[in-house]
Amino acid sequence: MSKMVLLVGAAAASGLLLYVFLRWERAGRDHWTVFLLLGLLVVESSLWDNETTMPRGLFHPGTGSLEFRLPEVIITVALVGRLLIRGRPERIGLPALLWLTVAAWWSLEAVEGLLRHNSTVKLPYEAKAIVYVMGGYALASGVPVRRYLDGRGFERLLRWSALSATVLLLLHAAHKSFALHIPLMHLLDYGSMGTDAATLFVCVGVIGFVLELAKEQRSGLNLLCAVPLAVSPFFAFQRAVLLDLGAVVAVVVLVTLGPTSRQRLRVRSGEVAIAALAVVGVVIGVAVIPAITAQKSVTGPLASTINNTLGSTLNSQAKQESAQDRLTKWDVALGDAKQQWILGQGFGFEYSYFQTGPNVFITTDLTENIGLDLWLRTGLIGLGLFLLAVVTSLVNGFATWRLHPDRMVAVFALALFAVVVGLLAAGQVESIFENYRLATVLGLSLGMLRSAVTSGGGGPTAMRTYHAMRQYEVI
Repeated sequence: MSKMVLLVGAAAASGLLLYVFLRWERAGRDHWTVFLLLGLLVVESSLWDNETTMPRGLFHPGTGSLEFRLPEVIITVALVGRLLIRGRPERIGLPALLWLTVAAWWSLEAVEGLLRHNSTVKLPYEAKAIVYVMGGYALASGVPVRRYLDGRGFERLLRWSALSATVLLLLHAAHKSFALHIPLMHLLDYGSMGTDAATLFVCVGVIGFVLELAKEQRSGLNLLCAVPLAVSPFFAFQRAVLLDLGAVVAVVVLVTLGPTSRQRLRVRSGEVAIAALAVVGVVIGVAVIPAITAQKSVTGPLASTINNTLGSTLNSQAKQESAQDRLTKWDVALGDAKQQWILGQGFGFEYSYFQTGPNVFITTDLTENIGLDLWLRTGLIGLGLFLLAVVTSLVNGFATWRLHPDRMVAVFALALFAVVVGLLAAGQVESIFENYRLATVLGLSLGMLRSAVTSGGGGPTAMRTYHAMRQYEVI
C-alpha cells in the first residue's frame, strides 16, 4: 500500500514538474533547470554529508526497496519536456554521438549483468549513471550558452554556496554539529564538511571565480565568495577532494600563464593581493575559533591547523589502512577485469577482497577508480568509448578557450574544462558514477562545455570561420 501511495505521489509530482519545465522551455528559460539541479545538489550535500546514509524524506523519497533520487527525476522529466517542445535535434555532433554510443554500450552492459545473474541490488544503481552523466549532458548541452552567462544564475549559486561553505566551516571550527528531526527532512549530523559538498564547492567556486576575472567591472563580494569554497576541501579530510582541488588549481594556473589569458582575463595585482589576504584570514580564523570556544591560548594556530588537517587526510592510521584496502581492491578487481577484458563483467558485478584491520572478507561492486570501474563492468570497449568521448569533449573545450570570439564564453569553457579535469582526477581514488551527486555534476559540466563549443560552430575549424549571427543546431 505504501509503495502504491509513493508511486501515485511521484506521478503527481512528475506531472507538476513537467508542466513547469514545459513553461520554461517555451519561455526560453531552459537554463533554470540546470541551475535548479546545481542548487539542489549544493543544498542537499550541505545538509547531508554522505549520500549513502541520507534518510528518506523530501530530498530522498522512498519506501522499502523503492526509492528515488531527485536528480534522476528532474533530468528525465526535463528531457521529456524538451522533446515535446523542440522535437528531436536536427544534427548531432561527433562528441554528442560519442556520448550517445557510451550510453548505448552501458545499456547493453546492464542487460549483460542480468544475463550473468549479477547483483540485482547493485545493477540499477550503476545503470542510473546513464541518466546522471549522459542525461545531464543532453540536458545542459541543449541550452544556448549565453543563457548561462547573461543572467545572475552563477552569481547567485556562487554566493549561496559560499554562505553554506562558511557555515559548515564555522561549525567545524567550533566542533559543533546538529541533529534535527523535521517532518520529511531529518538532519543526522549537520555541521560536517562532506566530500560531496567540498567537491561541489570547488566546482562552483572555480566557475564563479574565473567568470568574475573576465569581467570589466567585477564584484569584490563574488571574488571573496570563492575563498571559503576553496578552503573547504581541507576540512573534508579526503584525498579525492584534495586531488580535485589540486587538478582544478593546476589547470587554471597553467592556462593563465599562457598567452591566451592576456586577451581573455582581466587580472589586477591588487585583486590578487586581496584574494591572498582573504585566504590567509579564513585559514587563521578557522584555526583560532577552536581555541576561543575551548577557552585556551592560541599557540601556532596556522601551522598546527594545516599540519593536523593534512596529517589527518594523508598520514593518519585510518587513511593508511584505507589506502592499503584500496590497493587490495585494485589487485582483485584487476584480476576479475582480465577474465572478461573485452566485454566486461556487466553491471552489478561484485567481488570479494580481504580487509585488513577487522580481518574480514568484504563483498563490493566498487573499485574506487573510474578507469578500473569501467574496465571491470564494460570491458576495454566501454573504457575506450568513454575515454574517446571525454578526450574529444576536453579537446574541443580547450579549443573554445583559445579560439572562441566571445571572451566570456571562452572563459566559461576554461572553467568547465578545469571542473571536468578535477572530477576525473578525484575519480582516480573514488568511484564517482555510483555517487549521483558527482555523476550529475560531471554530466552537467560536460553538457555546458558542449554548449560553449557549439556556440562557436562546433569545433576548432568552425571557430576560425565563426559568424556571430549564425545559428547552429548541433548538440
